[in-house]
Amino acid sequence: MKIVQFLASKGFGGLENNFIRLCLELSKNTNVEIIVLKNSVSAKKLEEKSNVHILRNNPSRYNPLLYIELYFLLKKIQPDIVHTHSVKASKIFFIVNKFLNYLHVATKHNPRKGKVFNILPHVIAVSQGVRESIHNENVTIIYNGVTPIEVQPKQPNRVFTMLAVGRLDKIKGYDRLIKACEKLSFNFSLEIVGEGEEREALESLIASCKLEEKVKLLGFQTDIPQRMKNADVVVMSSLSEGFSVVMVESLFYANLFLSTRVSGATEILEEKFFLDEQRMHEKLEEVYRHYEEYVIAYEELKKRESPHLLLSHIAHTHVEYYQNLLGEKE
Repeated sequence: MKIVQFLASKGFGGLENNFIRLCLELSKNTNVEIIVLKNSVSAKKLEEKSNVHILRNNPSRYNPLLYIELYFLLKKIQPDIVHTHSVKASKIFFIVNKFLNYLHVATKHNPRKGKVFNILPHVIAVSQGVRESIHNENVTIIYNGVTPIEVQPKQPNRVFTMLAVGRLDKIKGYDRLIKACEKLSFNFSLEIVGEGEEREALESLIASCKLEEKVKLLGFQTDIPQRMKNADVVVMSSLSEGFSVVMVESLFYANLFLSTRVSGATEILEEKFFLDEQRMHEKLEEVYRHYEEYVIAYEELKKRESPHLLLSHIAHTHVEYYQNLLGEKE
């Protein structure tokens, strides 16, 4: 069984991170060929792998040379299945496949845009919330997963330390998290790890709230698991998610995780771990006052949910899915 994994994204966030992790895990036991765009972060992270193909043409979906290059590359590879990730790759291959007729699987990674998933024959959604955004009966839910690493034990913090992780984008809701922090009555530190176009706006908001000493934008960092372990609580304030890698990682590393009611989180977390976007500060106050009770409850949740989110299990689920599709085709 030869599987092509195709991503047409140039940035780097949860989507790209999950794509790379899945490809590397599948490559351990499956014949996988990976296709990515030139000058993409994914290409830079995977370029030394022998099974990686980098499309050299202008990566615009309106560039006909890109489609021709992909066509001939796939004719050379001769895959059993082409698995595309997110909208752009799925649209590009959908057109190319009119001339190839390969078995096509596409994963939708968030509940937002993506009409192409309504017309594809085999679709994976990364959560129930994402599945509900697809007007297609033939959808299978497969969550994202991680391979946990060893981290050092948590050391006591000087003040109650909160951690938020993700690109600095409006969809992450950092503005409302910062505004909630302005109302807190206890001493705290909020560390926001990530980079993005909202940095200037968030810096201005932090200054206007007079929180420069308490809220820090740390930029891109590579030691997320250890930072999660060191924090008293990891907070996700997003307006929308598919199936957050931050949430999954928190189930392995964090002492406590709180989230807004976004896709994925509503399928994994219990009621006590949700933040109300209108009364976020009240929940943070409650968690601070009853911290040990929350930590104990979260440990029980982790024991129950984390085994299902191991990347090895997720990869095996994908392989079974591919095998079933090939069996149906035969």
